[in-house]
Amino acid sequence: MIAAPTASWSHILTQVAESLDRISEKPSAEILRLKPGTGPGEMPALRLSLDTEDAQAAVRPEPAVNDAEPVPASLAAATEASRQAPTFSEAQTDAVSDWMTTLDIINGMVGLADEQKKRLREQSASHEVLIETLQRELKETQQRLQLSEMRAHEIQTRADIRLQRVQADADAQVEEIRAEAEARVRTLQAEAEAWVRAAEEQVRVADLRAYTAEKWLSRIDAAAKTLLLGGHMGQIQAEG
Repeated sequence: MIAAPTASWSHILTQVAESLDRISEKPSAEILRLKPGTGPGEMPALRLSLDTEDAQAAVRPEPAVNDAEPVPASLAAATEASRQAPTFSEAQTDAVSDWMTTLDIINGMVGLADEQKKRLREQSASHEVLIETLQRELKETQQRLQLSEMRAHEIQTRADIRLQRVQADADAQVEEIRAEAEARVRTLQAEAEAWVRAAEEQVRVADLRAYTAEKWLSRIDAAAKTLLLGGHMGQIQAEG
């Protein structure tokens, strides 16, 4: 008699997980990605580069444990004869369906992992582009700031030079005006002193002329008096 596999769905998944764990521990394991079949006649194929015993242990479900009591041989033969073909076919179909579902789940998980890796790569590339853009903008900003500082320093230097020139021009003009004023004062003082000296000379000359005139007047007066006195004496002598 051929016993139909009666392994449960959870038991199959447990075996698949253990098999995948054993596969992942081997460095030579290569798992080809599976895709669900598009038609009822197509079945996905799972290829594992493992040893023959490991591969068979990975894909062969363990036989189910039958705890039922034994039945008579005639009854078992009749029952087996009536149910052998359809039961085996249904069990095989269920097993294939279970494996198809398991492979679909695995393929879905692999696809999700690939999509997640793709999204992570896209995000990483986007972040790298953003970082490069920010670094470029930061560099441009630093260059603009440096140029602004250089321009400000240049403007400050030019302003200082202009201020020094203006101060020098103002100092020169002040010195020039002061020199002109001092020269003008000296000129006016010299002219005033000359006028004073001329006036003093004129006063001295006038005083000398007045003194000379007074002297001449005194002489003339004396001479006149002498003449008058002499004439009067002569008249007196003539009368005497």
